[in-house]
Amino acid sequence: MSNPRFTPEFKEEAVRQVVERGHSVAAVAERLGVSTHSLYNWIKAVKPSQNEQQKQELTEAKKEFLALRAQLRRAEEERDIFKKGRSVLCRKPRVKYRFIHEHCHQYSVRTLCRMLNVSRTGFYAWRSNPISDRSREDRRLLALIRQSYDASGRVYGSPRIHLDLREMGESVNKKRVARIMKEHGIRAVYGYKKPRGVRGRPSIVSANQLQRQFTVARPDCAWVTDITYIRTWQGWLYLAVVIDLYSRKVIGWSMQPTLAKEIVVDALLMAVWRRKPRTTVIIHSDQGSQYGSDDWIRFCKTHNLEPSMSRRGNCWDNAVAESFFSSLKKERIKKRIYKTRDLARADIFDYIEMFYNPDRRHSHLGGVSPEAFERASI
Repeated sequence: MSNPRFTPEFKEEAVRQVVERGHSVAAVAERLGVSTHSLYNWIKAVKPSQNEQQKQELTEAKKEFLALRAQLRRAEEERDIFKKGRSVLCRKPRVKYRFIHEHCHQYSVRTLCRMLNVSRTGFYAWRSNPISDRSREDRRLLALIRQSYDASGRVYGSPRIHLDLREMGESVNKKRVARIMKEHGIRAVYGYKKPRGVRGRPSIVSANQLQRQFTVARPDCAWVTDITYIRTWQGWLYLAVVIDLYSRKVIGWSMQPTLAKEIVVDALLMAVWRRKPRTTVIIHSDQGSQYGSDDWIRFCKTHNLEPSMSRRGNCWDNAVAESFFSSLKKERIKKRIYKTRDLARADIFDYIEMFYNPDRRHSHLGGVSPEAFERASI
């Protein structure tokens, strides 16, 4: 039983002399006038409370350490997720879901969804059905787009392919077709552009009767003609064409190894045989020497054709013929050099008679081919 003469404060100070200041029990007991037995009992009574306090402090320190370690691990995890997923941060949710699915074995789904700003519900719904109905429809349209693209010889862009799909009965937006083509790298394959000409003086052989009136109301009202050249390993192959401005159809053509005047007369003769015009037709050309020859002028007079010439060096006065040659070289020739003139003739014939006139969609005609436009106007 403890001595009531000593207050708790006195006992606490006596114990502190031994525990904290390192004095011996005998010395402290003798100095304070207490028995060593009592001082030992006081020390035993105080030590358990101190041990509890120390244990509590250690526990709190351990908890704080564990919390800091978890926070550091979380920061490192977030850093790694940002580093690996930086390419999908601004992408659509389905792209992010695919990234989460690929890395869910390494990081928690909760953290991945939080860092990529998507919901876990949406992720689990996507995992049960990763391909949406819209994606399936895009895949189906992609097959039709490739079919139309290949059939055109890879020269159709999204506007003409969209018209093909509408003709097949597909109800699809033009922007959607353009998006699908862009995502899969499908684009019209062109060759090179023809350099621009310069302004020049009017012709002294024939006046410009056309005056850039490239839209006419009926067939065989105005024709345009021009010459271009095709590269082959055997030398140049020259192509002359005659185009009806009404339907943009190539109604006459001729291919020769030289630029003799017969090339333009033969092309015009084919046009006359095919169309058999009953009224006067304007035949517009540039100021090439072939179109100023006596044979050309006589042929025009004989067949009731009225010659018309562009200004010198001004290709815009004969823009329709130039546009056809540009399409031919971009869509079919594509900077190619043919091995022989015969191969070039066969390929150009195929383009004009098997593709351009019957099938190629023309933007000026509302997206239909020249022959289809003429049939619809009958």
